[in-house]
Amino acid sequence: MPVLYVLAVPEYQSLVDYAERRPDLMVSTLGDYRKIEADGNLTIPRKGAGLGQAVWFGALVGGFEGTIAEFSESQLVIGT
Repeated sequence: MPVLYVLAVPEYQSLVDYAERRPDLMVSTLGDYRKIEADGNLTIPRKGAGLGQAVWFGALVGGFEGTIAEFSESQLVIGT
């Protein structure tokens, strides 16, 4: 199960909000992080998550579990 750990700071709130709206993603709190999980590939589009490029390219600083299949200026895909 791929996981993305997102720092619980205002800069990443729109990404968390996006994930919470998606029925295929599960969001929980883990200390100072938000944990986003998926049963299959975890896919997040940058524009859909409402992030500018500078914040987007820092989205992995909280860590992740799985294999990065894509991390471009338009999309992040973490697989198992």
